[in-house]
Amino acid sequence: MNSGRALFGFFAMLAVGSAVSSAKHTPVRIEQTVEGQFPASLTFTTITAGEARVMINVDADGKLADLMVTSYSHPAFAEEAVSLLRHWRYSPALVDGEPVGVRLELKIDFEARGRVISLTALESANLFMQRMVASTLARLVCTPQELDHPLEVLRAVNPPHPGKAAHATQLSGSTLVDFYVDEQGQMRMPVVVETTDMTYAQAAVSALNQWKFSSPTKQGKPVAVRVQQKFVFPSDS
Repeated sequence: MNSGRALFGFFAMLAVGSAVSSAKHTPVRIEQTVEGQFPASLTFTTITAGEARVMINVDADGKLADLMVTSYSHPAFAEEAVSLLRHWRYSPALVDGEPVGVRLELKIDFEARGRVISLTALESANLFMQRMVASTLARLVCTPQELDHPLEVLRAVNPPHPGKAAHATQLSGSTLVDFYVDEQGQMRMPVVVETTDMTYAQAAVSALNQWKFSSPTKQGKPVAVRVQQKFVFPSDS
């Protein structure tokens, strides 16, 4: 379900440029078409409440393009959350009335009364570390510094230089992409944090989608890791 299209998380939009930062943003709208249920496997346990946090990518067509569990209080809550998100419907985010793809993290709370009690969009940029450190949740995503070994690039593809395209505004530039590397070393959910031109952003994400990384581990266990990669397009390319 991975997508190679450039997308913008709302937390990153202000870094893209004045044209984007001054735009009118309308967030993703979620229609909860299926009611959440407290996991049946926990009915006869002492657990009466819990939560799961899931990163989702909703594309410009309003389709769930990708999702990834980032943490949970019990695996059963993660399974129920994923099932719900796959059945719910989405309306795409809008920038100045135009649909765009976005990445956002959702927190889904459950209680034993048998329904979802809250659905919250989390601030991915500013609260990432505070949320992970302060929580007692089982974490499936970590920082590069927490890995057993530095993340290795096993296959890299250089993006073609798009600067001479008719719709490009300049012949040199750069793009910074924020993304996840999952337990299998696959790139997931790229978000353009900043770019000098959208042609460079599209070229960078398209190339990054073909990269392959080593499988990240923490204390010997597979994890996902959040990283950033900067692409520079010199004028003499």
